[in-house]
Amino acid sequence: MRCLLPAAALLAALAAPALGQQAGTYGVQGEAPGGQRYQGMAVLQPTGTNTWRVTWRVGNDTAEGVGFLIPEGPLLVVGYVIGREIGAVAYAVQADGSLQGTWTQGQGGGIGTEVLTPAGTGGGQVRK
Repeated sequence: MRCLLPAAALLAALAAPALGQQAGTYGVQGEAPGGQRYQGMAVLQPTGTNTWRVTWRVGNDTAEGVGFLIPEGPLLVVGYVIGREIGAVAYAVQADGSLQGTWTQGQGGGIGTEVLTPAGTGGGQVRK
């Protein structure tokens, strides 16, 4: 019985980050490949088991995407369209519910980074 309790605690700790992936509004803070910083908001909506719709609003731009959660990461991978360009982002789901992302977009490529923070947790306020 003693071995069962530590094993159960370890299993719960490993599963906790996957539970951090939640639907709702997120604050967005990022850096484009050229170093330009940006901020905005994103909305995550579940569409099925481990599948998500994501809408970003940054300035006057809106991007729409669909993605899936890889529970073993946990990693949320999203393909998106903004205007006439397509892009992809991979977010590492953190235990606190935030998402640490790396993205690319359009023919020019390059790698950008972005953090999505659940609204109401400090970093999630959208600044205009």
